[in-house]
Amino acid sequence: MERTWSCFDCRLDDAEPLCFSAGGTFDPQRLARAYLKIGPADEGAAAGDGDGSMQAFDCVDEMMHNAPGPSAAFILAALDACQTGAQVAILGAGPLETLLKAHGLAVIDDLEREARKHAKVRYLLSATWGRDHIDASVWERLVIAVSPGPVMDGDARTPAAGLHDKILDEAGVAALLAAPMA
Repeated sequence: MERTWSCFDCRLDDAEPLCFSAGGTFDPQRLARAYLKIGPADEGAAAGDGDGSMQAFDCVDEMMHNAPGPSAAFILAALDACQTGAQVAILGAGPLETLLKAHGLAVIDDLEREARKHAKVRYLLSATWGRDHIDASVWERLVIAVSPGPVMDGDARTPAAGLHDKILDEAGVAALLAAPMA
């Protein structure tokens, strides 16, 4: 996969890309670990970036705005790496929301397909806000995709509005995240 985006550190500081392996292949799992701060603290860290999270944040933001296909792959890899509900919330309220605002029509088919297969994806999709900034047809499809549950919350600003009976408790979230999607 060709990289069609470039973060600040890669453009200006000649940093090693967190989104590609040393062999030059797209590595969404590596980027997900750095973004979610999972694994060795020095994995892919740019000079002066300590744990690499700032470089990861910048890379993910650039990708969400400029590369819908790799962005969707990253979202799914990061979701599968999430170990806590808080990490899923960060993913849903950050990169997923940005991706849906910028490229919702380009990625909704893939997200719907994955949501039909994986409860974990439905849970993530339920965490996004932005109804007023996401294409109306994409929002409608999100509402349908999350309706079987489980959901993060039933807040009126989410596609899971009113689905209070499908909210997972802490134990349910732990069990959901413990099961790999693959």
